[in-house]
Amino acid sequence: MILFLLFNIFSVYFASQMLQMSSLISSDAHNNVTPFALVYDALYSILVVLGLHQLHRMTTKKLTTKQKLVYTVCCHAGAIIFALCGQIPFLHDFSLTKGFWERLTSEGKIVIGIVAIVIGALVSVQGRRAWAKKQCCRQWFPWISIIITWVIMWSIIYTEDISIHVHVHHALFAGFFSCWFGDFTSWLDLMVNAVMIGIVIEGIDFYGIGELTLFMMNNSPHMDTTGIFIAWIVALVGLVGTICWRRQKAPGGESEIEVRLVPVIASTLL
Repeated sequence: MILFLLFNIFSVYFASQMLQMSSLISSDAHNNVTPFALVYDALYSILVVLGLHQLHRMTTKKLTTKQKLVYTVCCHAGAIIFALCGQIPFLHDFSLTKGFWERLTSEGKIVIGIVAIVIGALVSVQGRRAWAKKQCCRQWFPWISIIITWVIMWSIIYTEDISIHVHVHHALFAGFFSCWFGDFTSWLDLMVNAVMIGIVIEGIDFYGIGELTLFMMNNSPHMDTTGIFIAWIVALVGLVGTICWRRQKAPGGESEIEVRLVPVIASTLL
């Protein structure tokens, strides 16, 4: 399974790269292509996507040949279609920043509105399925983990005299929502997860590690230790809590959630 995921990431990354260097994509729609960027953006894609797969436990799942084929097709399609959509004039300069709705044209508002409604409906359907299966803790765990991560990152800089604005890059957005669709007994989850992962890979290929930048900073003053100390305290509280706390299985409820490193053994490589 790990080898399938690895080669899928490479394939989607190089497909995005070939598209990026073609005449179909304008030169202002991506960063400059250099040997350094080509190599290390591929590495960043692998690290980020495998981390997302670990959050929704995909590295431990066993997919059939048909499921693998559908997953990789949807993953490639997500990357390619999203990149091409960026060439549509009224979507070319779209970005999720403050005041984005006012900057959109009428056509852009219609398209983005439809996409938002579709994503909202899919999230609602999956949430209802998780509730019916009594798997709400497992469903919310990846999102809570990501939110905690960004809260700790924010705590480092919130006390500093820094001008900050939030920019939700599409790789961040897609990666966040990919974690909501991790029940691969459902074709819906399988395909939506694949499309979102494809968008993550395309984003990192086109714009590099900057796609993971949520807090855009307009100035960089000298840092003091206050924010770092606060972030460390938050991390220590979480560390002690996760060491000491153990969730017991309730009668008829969910079992305890564990986060384990996946051992690389022969059964997971195939």
